[in-house]
Amino acid sequence: MDRANHGVKDANHVTTKALPNGASTVYSSGFDLGLYGSRGARMEEVELQISAPALATGDLGDTETMKYDVQCDADVNFGSPKTLAKEVIVQTGAGGAGAAAATARFKIPTDCEQYIRVAATNSAAGNASDKSMTVELLY
Repeated sequence: MDRANHGVKDANHVTTKALPNGASTVYSSGFDLGLYGSRGARMEEVELQISAPALATGDLGDTETMKYDVQCDADVNFGSPKTLAKEVIVQTGAGGAGAAAATARFKIPTDCEQYIRVAATNSAAGNASDKSMTVELLY
């Protein structure tokens, strides 16, 4: 892969998902990474970029958290997801101001299961469903 072009975005590999209302978890749509190649791995240099929006106090109160985990599964329906990376982003409400926006990249291991997604978990009663996370595959 030409490193000069690393970080290329494709509109077909972007998904958004409204954040949770209350203490619950929501999941982004899954991305199909394709079947393993003849060497038992997928292409290298693929990253998942997660963008978490700024959250106001009503979305995320003081000491409350919004945590973003990366999951994978061999099943398109994520019947038995595995956590690849826990708390890639953690937003914590503070000072009556909510939490700042955050972005993180996660390098997808070449032996990852076929499907990958992001789980966003709200620790408390705040309603952040008017905000959305964005998840993108970069290659």
